[in-house]
Amino acid sequence: MKAFFEHLHDPSEDVFIISFDCEKNQPLPKLPDSAAYYSRQLYLYNFTVVFGHSHSKLGPDNVQSFCWTENVYKKNANLTSSCIFHLLQQQTSNLAKVQYKTLRLVADGCGGQNKNSIMITMCMLWMGKYAPANIETLEMIFPVTGHSFLPADRGKA
Repeated sequence: MKAFFEHLHDPSEDVFIISFDCEKNQPLPKLPDSAAYYSRQLYLYNFTVVFGHSHSKLGPDNVQSFCWTENVYKKNANLTSSCIFHLLQQQTSNLAKVQYKTLRLVADGCGGQNKNSIMITMCMLWMGKYAPANIETLEMIFPVTGHSFLPADRGKA
């Protein structure tokens, strides 16, 4: 556990850290009484991504959030990988400009969304075709499920 937090807090200037997590599904509508108990509720999904180490100040420049409902898309590895790919594409010029050598992706241990061949394949595609030449290493870190507190978890109730 200590090693996980050391990787998440690494303040090295040549390491760019991206942490991400899906929030617990939020039912809609959220009513105070039991009138909706037997009604079909729609789930809202929130996928939060934070750029920077665990002590970075959170703000509009380093936090991205993707929200959708279950009737639009399912919450699965394809969607989370696509979100990360989209953000990597947006950050490519920043990664080249600052001359980072290592890109570190830190996620929770959820196998169905993050820790799987789809995410690894997306990372291989990005490294092979789109990564700036200065990125030498891409690391993926997954803590033991339920034992992490990621920057993306800050502010969640």
